[in-house]
Amino acid sequence: MAAPRPVSPSAPAPAALLEVEPVAPMPRPPAWGPWLLPLLLGGVTGLCAIATYAIPLHHKLWWFVPFSFLGNSLAMIPYDGAVIYLGEFYPLWVVVLVGTLATMLIEVWNMELLSRLLARDGAKRFREHKATRWTLSLYSKAPFFSLVATCALPIIPHYPMRVVATLARYSLWKYQGAVAIGRSVRYAGLAAVGWAFPIPGVWIVLGSLLLLLLALRAARQAGHEEAIPETAA
Repeated sequence: MAAPRPVSPSAPAPAALLEVEPVAPMPRPPAWGPWLLPLLLGGVTGLCAIATYAIPLHHKLWWFVPFSFLGNSLAMIPYDGAVIYLGEFYPLWVVVLVGTLATMLIEVWNMELLSRLLARDGAKRFREHKATRWTLSLYSKAPFFSLVATCALPIIPHYPMRVVATLARYSLWKYQGAVAIGRSVRYAGLAAVGWAFPIPGVWIVLGSLLLLLLALRAARQAGHEEAIPETAA
C-alpha cells in the first residue's frame, strides 16, 4: 500500500467557500448636511399638495408622490396597494415613471440615514456580529442583482438589503440603478393588475392593513424566538 504523499508546509490552504470579513466596514456618511434631503422631500411634498388644487384632475397622481416617499421609507408602511389602485386610472407608464422617480429620491435619504446611524459607536456590536459579516460576504458575491431581485419581487423584503448595501459602501449610483430597474418591473406588474382587475379602494386598504398586521406579527414572533435562548443562557 502506497504511503500518503506528504503535504508541503508552504502549500496554499484550500480556498474557503465564503470568506467572512473580521468586521463590517465603517459606513461613510455623505458630506452634505443631515437636513438637506428632508427639506428637499418636504418641498416636493408641498408642491404636490399645491398641485392637487391647481390641477385637481390628477389629484390621485399628485398624492402618489409623497405616499411613495412614505411607502419606500424605513417605516413599514403598505405601499403596493396604491400602485394597484392607480393602475385603473392612469396609463401604466405614468404610474411606473412617477413611482420609480419618487422611490429613487427617498432611497437617497434612506441610504444617508442608515450611513449616519450605522457609523455611530452604538452600532459597533452590530457591525461586528457574525451574522452581519456573513450576510455582507454573501451579498458581495452579486450585489447588483441581489438589489434588483429584492426591489422587484414582493415576496423578498428590501429592508435588510439597504443595511447591507450601506455597510458594503456600495456605490449610490449603482444602487439607484438597481432600484430603478427592480422597482420599475415591480410597479409595472402591480399597475397591470389594477388595470386588468379593477379592485375597489376599500378592499385594497383592508388587504394592505391585513398584510401589515401579519408582517408585524411575524416580526414579533421572530424577536420572541431570538430572546428565548438569551434568557435561557
